[in-house]
Amino acid sequence: MTNDHTFLVEEPFSVAYRNNSTMDPVGPHIHNNVSEFYLTLSDLPDVILNDRVFEVPSHTLIVIPQFCVHQLYHEKDTVYERYVINVDDRWLNAALNDSGETFSYLGSGSDPFLIALDPKSEKELSMYFDKLIDCLKPTPRNLSTFFEMMEKFDEIVRKNRKEAPEDYMTSKSQAFVSDVISYINAHIQENLTVSGLSEHFFLNPDYFSRLFKKHAHVSVSQYITMQKISTAQTLLRSGMTVAQVQEKLGYSSYAYFFKTFQKNTGISPSKYKTHYNSVKSEQ
Repeated sequence: MTNDHTFLVEEPFSVAYRNNSTMDPVGPHIHNNVSEFYLTLSDLPDVILNDRVFEVPSHTLIVIPQFCVHQLYHEKDTVYERYVINVDDRWLNAALNDSGETFSYLGSGSDPFLIALDPKSEKELSMYFDKLIDCLKPTPRNLSTFFEMMEKFDEIVRKNRKEAPEDYMTSKSQAFVSDVISYINAHIQENLTVSGLSEHFFLNPDYFSRLFKKHAHVSVSQYITMQKISTAQTLLRSGMTVAQVQEKLGYSSYAYFFKTFQKNTGISPSKYKTHYNSVKSEQ
């Protein structure tokens, strides 16, 4: 599995249809300034959205705002059928000449949600996906189809936005892992360890680790690192210095924080802060 937990999308949007298995499953991760509309045509047994682990049935539209921790498909050699479109929110807001009012539910800090699609809505969305996939570059017709598709997304969302992650089926072990994730997120500034967490939850460390990985599909330590880096990005966007973030998140040294951040995002924390501030000033 890749060590990168943050994915950057350079194009205004990317769209794909897949009906295959994956040799390199993706664990929990976030997208920088990118929102995702994921139409699953297969059952997903272990979805993670923020701090919830649950099952999602096929024919469900999953709306994932920017900077939201998520995991969708994960099992190696298992076939998943899905449509997915990733949209750069900065470009979308600039194209619409607003500050995110039109698609406010995609903004930073927004909660993810799910919509069980009726056959008509799914057919319409599939048609738009297919049209965009057939276009190899952003021609005027392609962009027109894209905005028609976004309008259809918005129509479906505004009519049907009722289902949150807690409305979906969760097993007893998934609920436990959700509790662990919530605890990690709430104490992310502390020095979290497997031994300390397993003691807090009154479980043997080995069993605790196996149970967590069964549903999160990454180790406890990998998840903690991902969440620390996600929190670091939030703090850097809020205006804190790199040194302040390193100290606040309990990293033993500036060099170690710098190396960990760059390994997991592909960019140094100082460059991330500079890039975010430069983009923000242009808006």
